[in-house]
Amino acid sequence: MNVYDKAHELARALLECKEYIEFKKAKEELEKDKKALEMLKDLRAKEIEVQTLALSGKTFAEEEQKLNNLYEIVKYHSGIKRYLEAENKLMVLIFDIQKIIFSSLDVQLGE
Repeated sequence: MNVYDKAHELARALLECKEYIEFKKAKEELEKDKKALEMLKDLRAKEIEVQTLALSGKTFAEEEQKLNNLYEIVKYHSGIKRYLEAENKLMVLIFDIQKIIFSSLDVQLGE
């Protein structure tokens, strides 16, 4: 058994799974709306900023509040909301696959 062949087989299976198909549809719809893309870009930039501040040990309450405000705004935009939900479902699937692989290798994550 060639491990790389199995990895390619898994990649092909992922392309056909409902989580990826929904993510791809949501992404294609979102890409048609330039304002929504800009809002998502701003949200991602603020997420990175807050994460960077948190990791550096600096105070970030004000930036975190701005991020929460952005979340409040985008949750009312159906295209962004659909995209983020689809993205989350796909990431959960990928993380579950990663857990399965690592657990079978007896590798401890984060411990």
